[in-house]
Amino acid sequence: MVFTTAMMMVRSRGPDEFWRKRKIFKIAAHFSGRRRNCYSIAIKAVHRALQFATIGRTVRKSDMIDVSYKTYKYSLSITVV
Repeated sequence: MVFTTAMMMVRSRGPDEFWRKRKIFKIAAHFSGRRRNCYSIAIKAVHRALQFATIGRTVRKSDMIDVSYKTYKYSLSITVV
């Protein structure tokens, strides 16, 4: 790509914008409506979903610690389904 002026180089966003948006749309693929199709709404929904996923990992770890403690304390056997 040849830029005749510095201003044209600044205005050219290049392929990076495509890949950045594609990454967001891939994460938002299972959402419904405009949360999946509209970039400005999708990025908010994806950001919120990733926050919940991060919090969920911490909660899951603490739950498993709690379950293993109760299993040891009451000598129960747990079957994972």
